[in-house]
Amino acid sequence: MLALAASLAQAAPAPQEPTLDYTVESRDTLIGLGQGLLVSPGAWTEVARLNALPNPNRIQPGQVLKVPTRLLRSAQVPARLVSVEGDVRIDDQAAKVGDNVQPGQRLSTAASSSAVLQLGDGSRVRLSPASDTQLGENRRYQLKAGQAGSVEEGLFASTMRLVKGSVDVLATKVLRAKPLEVVTPTAVIGVRGTEYRVHTEAVADASTRTEVLEGRVRADNTSAGADVPAGQGAALRPGSAPVVVALQAAPNLTSLPERFERPLIRFGLAGETLPLRVQVAADAGFERIVRDERVAAGGEARIAGLQDGQWHLRVRRVDNLGIEGLNATRAITLKARPEPPASIAPRAQAKFPVGAVALAWAENTEAAQYRVEVARDAAFSQVAWRSDDVTGAGTSVPLTEPGTYHWRLASVRAGGDRGPWGDAQNFELRPLPTPPQGGVRRDGGIELSWSGRAEDRQQVELALDPEFTEVTAKAELTKSFWSLPSPDRPGTYYFRYRSVEPDGFVTPWSSTLKLEVPRDWRFLWIFSPVILLAL
Repeated sequence: MLALAASLAQAAPAPQEPTLDYTVESRDTLIGLGQGLLVSPGAWTEVARLNALPNPNRIQPGQVLKVPTRLLRSAQVPARLVSVEGDVRIDDQAAKVGDNVQPGQRLSTAASSSAVLQLGDGSRVRLSPASDTQLGENRRYQLKAGQAGSVEEGLFASTMRLVKGSVDVLATKVLRAKPLEVVTPTAVIGVRGTEYRVHTEAVADASTRTEVLEGRVRADNTSAGADVPAGQGAALRPGSAPVVVALQAAPNLTSLPERFERPLIRFGLAGETLPLRVQVAADAGFERIVRDERVAAGGEARIAGLQDGQWHLRVRRVDNLGIEGLNATRAITLKARPEPPASIAPRAQAKFPVGAVALAWAENTEAAQYRVEVARDAAFSQVAWRSDDVTGAGTSVPLTEPGTYHWRLASVRAGGDRGPWGDAQNFELRPLPTPPQGGVRRDGGIELSWSGRAEDRQQVELALDPEFTEVTAKAELTKSFWSLPSPDRPGTYYFRYRSVEPDGFVTPWSSTLKLEVPRDWRFLWIFSPVILLAL
């Protein structure tokens, strides 16, 4: 039986090339190895020369031979798409889960789309939104000689070309024919078994950045290279040595709510002084990324277009080299629908006299009914009126106490699914005018007074009829009393007043005061007015 041991050569004769250590077993023969392992029977002579065999026609059990990978029998095999989210394409054709990607084919993701490609050795390459890649190589090396058609899985050599965007690589910790490589226009990032990210722009002279989360990578450009261990990242530009720095710590997401109730998810992180990369995925492993946003330093993330449900948020800092830091993740729930109706009236900070208040809104086509709350405080802990089954586009709420009120709305679907509360509005109820007092003086004049505030102006009217169509006197006063001389003719008179407050609010007219002016006022003192409350 053929046995293949362990590792890449530490140092090969110049020119250096990848080799594998092969341990000879008792039943191995040169002919068998040449036919089952190598690209051709004649390739064995080069193996014998490389290993300086004393007798190139004989091999001994237990011998360890170095075999260049280029001489091993191999074949290109497809990689497989194991996750597709949104608009993902293979050579501009729509892709789906389970599709094969052949070496040489392009794999791209649109905005708000992502994909995961599984390579032959089990490694996974996650494409972030708006990324463009090409599977350069996915080669399997045959390792077992024997009967025709008997092929073992073997070793793999894989290369991904990143044209633009970002990829996250989860490289399996297995023996490979050569390191798994991500090649950009300006750099080569190679690993044996690790987790790392690679980013590049769509222009040829842009930098490449890599961040290592586990293991170690080798980052090379045309000028130099560097080993990058876990917890560090590197920026590579043509003509310059790689710049290796520690990754930024993960931001703190504990201030974020677990539940969002608006279709547009908005949030900022207090104290953040660096730009952020914000991603949203449908799964905790972030293989189905649906949003990928960059947020300016101190800015606000805005994520639109998500459906209600549970999502996973990932945020990391971006330093001045463009290197992205460690991940902070948080599960969030979006419950924004059915959306609350848009309130129409009363407008914010509107003022009304105490009494029934008409609330109105624009109906939501998804709603069968509405929840309505009116409270004395903005936290809605002191609810003054509430209904969970209001239909139509409005309702009237009876309120008898003056003060500031807050009101809010929520939609309810026919099946009982309740949406979130909308933004609260407020209005103010002002007290009704107090009944006026007064009467006819001994000299026949009229003396009137009422309860009023010093800062208000008072509008007053005296009329011959309770409908005030025949007004005999009116005035605007700065005090809460009115003194008039004796009317020209005796009879019944009617008085009312209203207040104009400093902010322009005009109260309703007061209740009507009925006054009797006698024909002979010299011998009468009338100070017993009749108040008509319903006029």
